[in-house]
Amino acid sequence: MIFYEKSVPAPESLEEEKQKANGTYLMEDVLEQLKKDFKNKCYICENNELTSINVEHLVSHQGDLEKKFSWENLFWSCSHCNNIKLQHYDNILNCTLREDEVEESIKIKIDPYPKSKVQVVAMKNDQRVEKTVELLNKVYNGTTILKTEEAETIRKKLLDEIRDFQSLLFDYDELDKEDEMERREIHHYKNLIRKHLKSNSAYTGFKRWIIREIPELSDEFGHLFMESNNTQVK
Repeated sequence: MIFYEKSVPAPESLEEEKQKANGTYLMEDVLEQLKKDFKNKCYICENNELTSINVEHLVSHQGDLEKKFSWENLFWSCSHCNNIKLQHYDNILNCTLREDEVEESIKIKIDPYPKSKVQVVAMKNDQRVEKTVELLNKVYNGTTILKTEEAETIRKKLLDEIRDFQSLLFDYDELDKEDEMERREIHHYKNLIRKHLKSNSAYTGFKRWIIREIPELSDEFGHLFMESNNTQVK
Protein backbone atom coordinates (compact mmCIF):
# COMPACT_ATOMS: atom_id res chain seq x y z
CA MET A 1 0.00 0.00 0.00
CA ILE A 2 1.39 3.38 -1.00
CA PHE A 3 0.34 7.02 -0.88
CA TYR A 4 -1.93 8.35 -3.62
CA GLU A 5 -2.89 11.99 -3.95
CA LYS A 6 -6.66 12.32 -4.32
CA SER A 7 -7.70 14.98 -6.81
CA VAL A 8 -9.95 17.91 -5.96
CA PRO A 9 -12.64 19.02 -6.43
CA ALA A 10 -14.92 16.00 -6.31
CA PRO A 11 -16.62 14.93 -9.54
CA GLU A 12 -19.77 16.99 -10.04
CA SER A 13 -22.06 14.00 -10.43
CA LEU A 14 -21.64 12.86 -6.82
CA GLU A 15 -23.65 15.69 -5.29
CA GLU A 16 -26.29 15.42 -8.01
CA GLU A 17 -26.67 11.66 -7.55
CA LYS A 18 -26.85 11.97 -3.78
CA GLN A 19 -30.05 13.98 -4.14
CA LYS A 20 -31.78 11.26 -6.17
CA ALA A 21 -33.88 8.47 -4.69
CA ASN A 22 -31.85 5.84 -6.54
CA GLY A 23 -28.65 7.75 -7.14
CA THR A 24 -25.37 5.99 -7.90
CA TYR A 25 -21.74 6.90 -7.35
CA LEU A 26 -20.77 4.72 -10.33
CA MET A 27 -20.86 7.62 -12.74
CA GLU A 28 -18.46 8.09 -15.65
CA ASP A 29 -16.70 11.14 -14.21
CA VAL A 30 -16.25 9.36 -10.86
CA LEU A 31 -14.84 6.22 -12.45
CA GLU A 32 -12.49 8.15 -14.72
CA GLN A 33 -11.11 10.24 -11.86
CA LEU A 34 -10.67 7.28 -9.50
CA LYS A 35 -8.86 5.32 -12.19
CA LYS A 36 -6.53 8.26 -12.76
CA ASP A 37 -5.93 9.06 -9.10
CA PHE A 38 -5.14 5.45 -8.18
CA LYS A 39 -3.08 4.84 -11.36
CA ASN A 40 -5.56 2.08 -12.27
CA LYS A 41 -4.18 0.02 -9.38
CA CYS A 42 -6.01 -1.63 -6.54
CA TYR A 43 -5.15 0.63 -3.60
CA ILE A 44 -4.83 -2.38 -1.29
CA CYS A 45 -2.85 -5.05 -3.16
CA GLU A 46 -1.27 -2.74 -5.80
CA ASN A 47 -2.04 -4.99 -8.74
CA ASN A 48 -2.15 -2.88 -11.91
CA GLU A 49 -3.69 -5.49 -14.21
CA LEU A 50 -7.22 -5.46 -12.85
CA THR A 51 -9.70 -7.85 -14.41
CA SER A 52 -12.38 -7.03 -11.85
CA ILE A 53 -12.82 -3.46 -10.63
CA ASN A 54 -14.74 -2.29 -7.59
CA VAL A 55 -15.37 1.20 -6.30
CA GLU A 56 -14.72 0.60 -2.63
CA HIS A 57 -15.70 2.68 0.41
CA LEU A 58 -12.79 3.14 2.80
CA VAL A 59 -15.34 3.38 5.60
CA SER A 60 -18.40 1.25 4.85
CA HIS A 61 -21.43 3.47 4.38
CA GLN A 62 -24.09 1.13 5.84
CA GLY A 63 -26.75 3.23 4.10
CA ASP A 64 -25.32 6.58 5.25
CA LEU A 65 -25.68 8.87 2.20
CA GLU A 66 -22.84 11.17 3.25
CA LYS A 67 -20.39 8.27 3.45
CA LYS A 68 -21.84 6.61 0.36
CA PHE A 69 -21.31 9.65 -1.88
CA SER A 70 -18.29 11.18 -0.16
CA TRP A 71 -15.45 11.63 -2.67
CA GLU A 72 -12.89 11.20 0.12
CA ASN A 73 -14.42 7.80 0.92
CA LEU A 74 -14.33 6.30 -2.60
CA PHE A 75 -11.37 4.11 -3.58
CA TRP A 76 -10.32 1.97 -6.59
CA SER A 77 -9.91 -1.71 -5.76
CA CYS A 78 -10.08 -5.26 -7.07
CA SER A 79 -12.83 -7.66 -6.03
CA HIS A 80 -10.35 -9.91 -4.18
CA CYS A 81 -9.38 -7.11 -1.80
CA ASN A 82 -12.83 -5.57 -1.55
CA ASN A 83 -14.43 -8.89 -0.65
CA ILE A 84 -11.91 -9.43 2.14
CA LYS A 85 -12.19 -5.91 3.49
CA LEU A 86 -15.97 -5.27 3.31
CA GLN A 87 -17.18 -3.65 6.54
CA HIS A 88 -14.64 -5.50 8.68
CA TYR A 89 -11.77 -3.03 8.21
CA ASP A 90 -13.18 0.47 8.52
CA ASN A 91 -10.40 1.50 10.90
CA ILE A 92 -7.39 1.24 8.58
CA LEU A 93 -4.87 3.78 7.36
CA ASN A 94 -6.01 6.15 4.63
CA CYS A 95 -3.48 5.97 1.80
CA THR A 96 -4.66 9.34 0.43
CA LEU A 97 -3.71 11.24 3.59
CA ARG A 98 -0.04 12.19 3.91
CA GLU A 99 -0.32 12.36 7.69
CA ASP A 100 -1.19 8.65 7.83
CA GLU A 101 2.30 7.87 6.48
CA VAL A 102 1.12 4.56 5.11
CA GLU A 103 4.42 3.72 3.38
CA GLU A 104 6.51 4.34 6.48
CA SER A 105 4.05 2.78 8.91
CA ILE A 106 3.93 -0.67 7.30
CA LYS A 107 6.82 -2.68 5.90
CA ILE A 108 5.96 -5.11 3.12
CA LYS A 109 8.36 -7.58 1.54
CA ILE A 110 8.56 -10.96 -0.12
CA ASP A 111 11.59 -13.16 -0.51
CA PRO A 112 12.22 -13.94 -4.21
CA TYR A 113 11.71 -17.69 -3.90
CA PRO A 114 8.88 -19.95 -5.07
CA LYS A 115 5.97 -20.31 -2.65
CA SER A 116 7.19 -17.39 -0.54
CA LYS A 117 4.58 -15.65 1.59
CA VAL A 118 4.34 -11.88 1.93
CA GLN A 119 5.68 -10.43 5.16
CA VAL A 120 3.71 -7.48 6.52
CA VAL A 121 5.19 -5.71 9.54
CA ALA A 122 3.81 -2.83 11.60
CA MET A 123 6.45 -0.16 12.07
CA LYS A 124 4.37 1.76 14.61
CA ASN A 125 2.45 0.74 17.71
CA ASP A 126 -0.92 1.98 16.50
CA GLN A 127 -4.34 0.32 16.26
CA ARG A 128 -5.04 1.52 12.72
CA VAL A 129 -1.63 0.32 11.59
CA GLU A 130 -2.29 -3.10 13.15
CA LYS A 131 -5.68 -3.38 11.42
CA THR A 132 -4.11 -2.47 8.08
CA VAL A 133 -1.41 -5.10 8.62
CA GLU A 134 -4.10 -7.68 9.38
CA LEU A 135 -5.96 -6.80 6.18
CA LEU A 136 -2.82 -6.91 4.02
CA ASN A 137 -1.83 -10.29 5.45
CA LYS A 138 -5.21 -11.71 4.43
CA VAL A 139 -5.03 -10.08 0.99
CA TYR A 140 -1.55 -11.34 0.13
CA ASN A 141 -1.52 -14.69 1.94
CA GLY A 142 -5.16 -15.79 1.84
CA THR A 143 -7.99 -16.65 4.21
CA THR A 144 -10.49 -19.16 2.80
CA ILE A 145 -9.51 -21.82 0.26
CA LEU A 146 -10.65 -19.66 -2.66
CA LYS A 147 -9.06 -16.49 -1.30
CA THR A 148 -5.81 -18.39 -0.77
CA GLU A 149 -5.88 -19.40 -4.44
CA GLU A 150 -6.48 -15.78 -5.45
CA ALA A 151 -3.68 -14.61 -3.16
CA GLU A 152 -1.29 -17.09 -4.76
CA THR A 153 -2.07 -15.61 -8.18
CA ILE A 154 -1.27 -12.15 -6.83
CA ARG A 155 2.00 -13.38 -5.31
CA LYS A 156 3.11 -14.98 -8.57
CA LYS A 157 2.81 -11.66 -10.38
CA LEU A 158 4.40 -9.90 -7.41
CA LEU A 159 7.38 -12.27 -7.51
CA ASP A 160 7.83 -11.65 -11.24
CA GLU A 161 7.92 -7.91 -10.57
CA ILE A 162 10.37 -8.23 -7.69
CA ARG A 163 12.71 -10.50 -9.65
CA ASP A 164 12.73 -8.05 -12.55
CA PHE A 165 13.41 -5.15 -10.21
CA GLN A 166 16.18 -6.93 -8.33
CA SER A 167 17.79 -7.96 -11.61
CA LEU A 168 17.91 -4.29 -12.61
CA LEU A 169 19.51 -3.39 -9.29
CA PHE A 170 22.17 -6.10 -9.66
CA ASP A 171 22.94 -5.08 -13.25
CA TYR A 172 23.16 -1.44 -12.25
CA ASP A 173 25.45 -2.23 -9.33
CA GLU A 174 27.89 -4.02 -11.63
CA LEU A 175 28.36 -0.96 -13.85
CA ASP A 176 31.52 1.06 -13.39
CA LYS A 177 30.16 4.45 -12.34
CA GLU A 178 33.51 6.10 -13.12
CA ASP A 179 33.73 4.78 -16.66
CA GLU A 180 32.79 7.42 -19.22
CA MET A 181 31.97 4.68 -21.75
CA GLU A 182 29.25 3.31 -19.49
CA ARG A 183 27.46 6.61 -18.83
CA ARG A 184 24.71 5.80 -21.32
CA GLU A 185 24.13 2.41 -19.70
CA ILE A 186 24.07 3.99 -16.27
CA HIS A 187 21.47 6.52 -17.40
CA HIS A 188 19.42 3.74 -19.01
CA TYR A 189 19.33 1.63 -15.86
CA LYS A 190 18.53 4.60 -13.67
CA ASN A 191 15.51 5.34 -15.83
CA LEU A 192 14.32 1.73 -15.61
CA ILE A 193 14.72 1.73 -11.83
CA ARG A 194 12.89 5.05 -11.64
CA LYS A 195 9.92 3.59 -13.55
CA HIS A 196 9.66 0.74 -11.05
CA LEU A 197 9.55 3.20 -8.16
CA LYS A 198 6.80 5.39 -9.59
CA SER A 199 3.29 5.19 -8.20
CA ASN A 200 1.83 3.62 -11.34
CA SER A 201 4.19 0.64 -11.21
CA ALA A 202 2.79 -2.66 -9.95
CA TYR A 203 3.58 -3.42 -6.29
CA THR A 204 5.50 -0.19 -5.84
CA GLY A 205 5.46 -0.45 -2.06
CA PHE A 206 7.52 -3.66 -2.10
CA LYS A 207 10.11 -2.11 -4.41
CA ARG A 208 10.39 1.02 -2.32
CA TRP A 209 11.04 -1.06 0.79
CA ILE A 210 13.88 -2.85 -0.99
CA ILE A 211 15.43 0.57 -1.57
CA ARG A 212 14.73 1.75 1.99
CA GLU A 213 16.47 -1.22 3.57
CA ILE A 214 19.82 -0.74 1.81
CA PRO A 215 21.47 2.56 2.79
CA GLU A 216 23.48 2.89 -0.45
CA LEU A 217 20.36 2.39 -2.57
CA SER A 218 18.30 4.65 -0.35
CA ASP A 219 20.87 7.42 -0.71
CA GLU A 220 20.84 7.08 -4.49
CA PHE A 221 17.20 6.32 -5.28
CA GLY A 222 15.16 7.21 -2.20
CA HIS A 223 14.46 10.70 -3.52
CA LEU A 224 12.70 9.22 -6.56
CA PHE A 225 9.68 7.94 -4.67
CA MET A 226 9.65 10.93 -2.35
CA GLU A 227 9.51 13.06 -5.48
CA SER A 228 6.73 10.89 -6.89
CA ASN A 229 4.69 11.18 -3.69
CA ASN A 230 5.10 14.94 -3.48
CA THR A 231 4.64 15.95 -7.11
CA GLN A 232 2.57 13.16 -8.71
CA VAL A 233 5.29 12.24 -11.22
CA LYS A 234 3.68 10.81 -14.35
